[in-house]
Amino acid sequence: MRGQFIADSDLVDGLSVRYLKLFGLWKVINDYRTSGKKNKIIKFELAITSLLVVPYICFQYLSYFHIDVDIQKATFLNLHSITGVQMFCKMLVFWFRIDSQSKLYNLVRKDFLDIPLHKRTVAKEIYKNITKKSNVFCNAAFLVNASIVTIAIVCPGLPVDYILYHTGNMDAVTTGRKKVLGGWYPFPMAQSPYFEAIFVYEAVILVIGGIFLGSYVCLFFQVLMCLYAQFAVLGYHLSTLKISPERGDTRVTENRRDDSKMYKELYGIVKEHRKLLSYANELRSVYNPLVTMILGMGLLVLIISVFQFLFGSTGNPMFIFRSLQFVAYQGIEACMFCFGSSFVETASSDLQFAIYSSDWYKANVKFRKAAQMMMMRSRKGVTLTAIRMYPVNVETLMAMLQFTYSVAALLSRMME
Repeated sequence: MRGQFIADSDLVDGLSVRYLKLFGLWKVINDYRTSGKKNKIIKFELAITSLLVVPYICFQYLSYFHIDVDIQKATFLNLHSITGVQMFCKMLVFWFRIDSQSKLYNLVRKDFLDIPLHKRTVAKEIYKNITKKSNVFCNAAFLVNASIVTIAIVCPGLPVDYILYHTGNMDAVTTGRKKVLGGWYPFPMAQSPYFEAIFVYEAVILVIGGIFLGSYVCLFFQVLMCLYAQFAVLGYHLSTLKISPERGDTRVTENRRDDSKMYKELYGIVKEHRKLLSYANELRSVYNPLVTMILGMGLLVLIISVFQFLFGSTGNPMFIFRSLQFVAYQGIEACMFCFGSSFVETASSDLQFAIYSSDWYKANVKFRKAAQMMMMRSRKGVTLTAIRMYPVNVETLMAMLQFTYSVAALLSRMME
């Protein structure tokens, strides 16, 4: 698929792409849009991610065959391996669906919709308000990820001796050095220079996953928010369809009304709505595996964190803080997609109400039939889906929290 190069001046007003530029993703998208080929940047990033992250995930699960593992230690191993799998999946989704993702980036263009000149001032304000929300979410995700990376490297919290020789309460292990992430490696981990090499290796993985691959969430989320912005602007355009004074007396013949400017504008809106729906279907298809993975693994992290708090028997403030950080890391990504999908659902379904704000009651039968058809199409809002059919929205996020609470209550009863 070849398309136009997207310059900064082409972006919807207020949208920030500095994270994408910082990690080369903006150039990757534009190069693919203009040439149809993956450039050296994305190939290098995939190679580095594969060489570093995949061995780590393998070592995490191989550790079950080489060290003593109880339920509590298993939660540490799974907590870090789950995030590793999630990191790698983000890269794979982008790599294999880069053609569709590049096409979806048409949504970030401010000229994506054909809006009349006299309405573009208000449309610009709508774009700014929505892109401001997008930028706030992306900045929050970047800050949370950066804080996790910094604290984990500066204050490593997992004793090597605990990983190799102990089970049960981690706080009971006071000897030995501490590493950044959990897991076993086929080397004498507690000895130099293996310990230092492993420490650097895990720190690099954390930087790649928390900061670099975190930018992929911004890449996916911005397209979702721009779809929301396009639906919102189209709704504004639809709600302001009016019988203009230059048409004179409204008691004109049906033939004259058939060619009215308002009907022509509605016809253009119907075409733009059809285009938006096609992009929404493409976006849903591309994002389905990503959203399924993020929500599914996010739920696992929440359950693991609850288990650690209830069975870990640790009062270490740093451990509690780091556990909350991992929950925040998963939570903010889940919130971004759940809230973004809810925004799109609301804006797309509000089109049927926008028709009521127009002068439909003054228009002819042909206009009313076309408006009725569009109301039927927009009756069901557009949302992301998980596992192909499950709609993703704020209710999904609440269901995840409710399920986690139910698990916590069950575990508490087991402890009693």
